[in-house]
Amino acid sequence: MLNVKETTNLLKSEGITDSEETVIRWILEGKIRAKRTKDLNINFSIDPFDLATFIVEKKIERKSKQFGIDYEHWEKTFHENTSLKEKIEELEISLRIERAKVRSLKKMVKAESSLFSPAPYTIGSLLGIEEDSDKDLLRKELRKLLEFLHPDRGGDERLFKVFYEHYDKMNLK
Repeated sequence: MLNVKETTNLLKSEGITDSEETVIRWILEGKIRAKRTKDLNINFSIDPFDLATFIVEKKIERKSKQFGIDYEHWEKTFHENTSLKEKIEELEISLRIERAKVRSLKKMVKAESSLFSPAPYTIGSLLGIEEDSDKDLLRKELRKLLEFLHPDRGGDERLFKVFYEHYDKMNLK
């Protein structure tokens, strides 16, 4: 337990106050918790823990005035920011894992498609004719298909145009 003189010296070393009257006023106002003693030379007895709490409060109050910041709000914001940073790190790790999964899946799909890639389409393969068949047979089958796809006969105009372009390119007329 500390007396008023010891408390004043501690507060003086912390730069809070240097007068016993101020310390006694703070005790009477209830800012510093203290008990009255029976000894007349020592008016009050102050618990060191209560004094340490008061010193911390005064330092926070002084810093708040000095920097214009509410330190309790700042501390709350600091803890919220810390927890948000941890969540961001967790999300970044999850994102890296998911990207690795996607890369692996792309590699697997690429490898699988290279194993089972079909032969390129030709007009002959689309019409069901062998590649080495003569031009007359190819022209005949393609004309049948064009008649079937013609829009005037109820066919699909887009498909007709596509096959007609191929027919023109092949010079089968």
